[in-house]
Amino acid sequence: MKKLIPILIILGLVGYILLARGQSNKSSTSSSNPIVNLFKKEIKVGEDVCAEFSKEWIQSVTNKSIIKTERFDMTGTHTCKYYVKENSFITIHVEDLNVENQKKGAVLLNRTVKQDSRIKMDHFVVWQGDNQINNIYLVLNPNRFVTVGQSDIEVINNEENIQLAIKVVERIQKGENQGLVSAPTTEPTKEPTKTGNNIVPLPQEKDIINNFFTLIDEGKVSDAVMMMPSIITSDDSTKQAFGVQFSAMKSVKVIKIEESMKEDWTETRHQYMVTLDVVMDPSSAGGPIPYYGFKKGENVRFVGLVKEGNQWKVKGMATGP
Repeated sequence: MKKLIPILIILGLVGYILLARGQSNKSSTSSSNPIVNLFKKEIKVGEDVCAEFSKEWIQSVTNKSIIKTERFDMTGTHTCKYYVKENSFITIHVEDLNVENQKKGAVLLNRTVKQDSRIKMDHFVVWQGDNQINNIYLVLNPNRFVTVGQSDIEVINNEENIQLAIKVVERIQKGENQGLVSAPTTEPTKEPTKTGNNIVPLPQEKDIINNFFTLIDEGKVSDAVMMMPSIITSDDSTKQAFGVQFSAMKSVKVIKIEESMKEDWTETRHQYMVTLDVVMDPSSAGGPIPYYGFKKGENVRFVGLVKEGNQWKVKGMATGP
């Protein structure tokens, strides 16, 4: 029995040392983990993406020459476009929207949502059907994210897009972005719901408009036409006319979506004023209306939504309400 006492004492000391070391390592790992600490930082949320991810920084991490930047801000949305040539650009975009809804929207557009183990942050990568990356989402919290993307594959390829996202994450974690992507100090504004006799937009209405123009931009003209009401889709000549017009849109990007003429809204008819960045096919110059009335760059169109059954359909575009 006396021989066992020293052995038990030694085993006890070894166990204590191992336990203490494990707790120390756990504490050290937690405190040194940049992803854990990211959301503990109380840093002012930045609004100027172009300043906090500067043109010079983008050039250094992509080896691309940036000829100009373009900033766009509205409530809960901050974007910077980094142009490598006219109409071709890299984008970094920060937005206060529900992350899960973004995933659902991608699935609705028949896109694939994946992850890449090299991106050391909560994230997902949205892949298009043509095996090209649409956007990389860096998730800050359930209602806030950063996207890294490009206007077309000629700007940066898939691997370059992923490498840029990795660099953005590193910049965030080191705090070199001056606090742009810290958690908001206030809860993001939620979309209102219908109360009493007030008719207000459901969150998915703007998503429908965004999806509509995204399909046109991606050349999926038939899919875009099928988002329109049956009065259009049931008539072959009308469908064809819209298809020809949409095909002439070489590039169309949604800049802003705003409610329009809300006092005239009904349960089945809503209207939005949409600002678009448009590039038309040169061949459309010879049409009855040159370029279908679009100019190169920013254009404003009034987009009507009509409800068929329980679905909103895009009635069309007009130059006035």
